[in-house]
Amino acid sequence: MKASELKNKVLAAKDTKLKGPIAVPEWDDIEVYLKTLSGSERDFFEDGYANDKNKALRARFLVLCLCDADGDRLFTDVEFGELGTRSAVVLTRLFDEAWEWNKLSQKAADEMGKG
Repeated sequence: MKASELKNKVLAAKDTKLKGPIAVPEWDDIEVYLKTLSGSERDFFEDGYANDKNKALRARFLVLCLCDADGDRLFTDVEFGELGTRSAVVLTRLFDEAWEWNKLSQKAADEMGKG
């Protein structure tokens, strides 16, 4: 197979995975989903976290991961401040699941903090 054909296959691959539904009792039992980040989304998250004085780690990460059953995000990139007003207990629980779902490590978190 030629390089151009391989490239097209790579770019057409549906490699985003969803986890859920996840019931959130504190939010009237709504069900949300978590998605795996694209490479660009992960870079955006890491860059924003490393360079912003308002770190907002959990909310900044969750706006990229929280989605509906079709994989459509619930929040835009800039709405992490609004999401951050929700319960820390809920955000931490969802963050922990999303962090694990995206195969991120403590080493990755430590590296972001050095920025």
